[in-house]
Amino acid sequence: MGNKEETILVVEDSDVNRGLLANILLKHGYRVLQTDNGRSALRVLEENQPDLLLLDILMPDMDGYSLCSRIKQNKLTRDIPVIFISGLDGVESKLTGFELGCVDYITKPFQVAEVLARCATQLKIGKIQHQLEEQNLQLEAERKQSEDLLLQVFPSQVARELIDGGDCSPRLFKDVTVCFVDIVGFTTVSSSLAPEFLIDELNDIFTGFDQIAVQYQCERIKTIGDAYLFCCGVPEENREHAENVVLAARDMVVFLHNRNVSAKRQWQVRVGVHSGELVAGLVGSRKNLYDIFGDTVNIASRMEEHSLPMHVNISETTYALLSSEFSFTKRCDVDVKGKGEVSMYFLEDAVLP
Repeated sequence: MGNKEETILVVEDSDVNRGLLANILLKHGYRVLQTDNGRSALRVLEENQPDLLLLDILMPDMDGYSLCSRIKQNKLTRDIPVIFISGLDGVESKLTGFELGCVDYITKPFQVAEVLARCATQLKIGKIQHQLEEQNLQLEAERKQSEDLLLQVFPSQVARELIDGGDCSPRLFKDVTVCFVDIVGFTTVSSSLAPEFLIDELNDIFTGFDQIAVQYQCERIKTIGDAYLFCCGVPEENREHAENVVLAARDMVVFLHNRNVSAKRQWQVRVGVHSGELVAGLVGSRKNLYDIFGDTVNIASRMEEHSLPMHVNISETTYALLSSEFSFTKRCDVDVKGKGEVSMYFLEDAVLP
């Protein structure tokens, strides 16, 4: 028995044959639509989406071949399977039908069992194809969701390498500028604040920092508690890496200064910047993290430790790259752990009261 949800359109100019086919199909549980010519069939197709079409070839005005061609050229109807049912039993007639896109061919006078078997087969195939299409759409949606997640978690170039090849090889980057931004006194104050308020504050501040980083073609690498680590020149090389990072660092200080005017809680940051080479790559197996390693990162961290609240402290290396473009104030040399006496400079534009 057919599925009552399955609809078959019968296009046949012979009242006898059309009525016979309709009665056979109705008795076996199918929903049946009928018409006696091609143009009427097109109107029926505009209003309905049958699961199968039984189509005669020899009809006045528009024959079955022409109707089939019209159906297959229309993206709304081209996937409807067409079975020709005709008194033309020559090989050429059948080949023409298959070339136009029919899926089967029944020769008149037809046998009831044959009609039912061929209809059931094509309806089953159509159902399987529909299920496969839905599964493909679902898989595509899942693939897109996975790609979007990778693009949110990793730098875009890294995400693309993972999407295309499933891996991202570590690389040495020669010219990179790294910046640490650390919230002053956060650890001490955090114990006295509600967890929800604390997370909301960090989220709002780091979201603002993210927007600034993107504006200056910088890449946020990670947050470590209340510390924000970003750089420029990784994973895409950038000739203006030092300038971009210093401009971003300056704007982050200004952003926080302006936020403090109306915020419930006022925060300050120390900022440290250094330029050099480093290695970047994925670490971890189940939970991958794109991270940066090397002396450049360590020195940037030391620059932040020896900075002052709401100041951008840069190393002599970064200063040498930018001394002609920005105004700096030289500080006294500072004894840095593992580095000895190190020269440092404050970016004047970022010094705020």
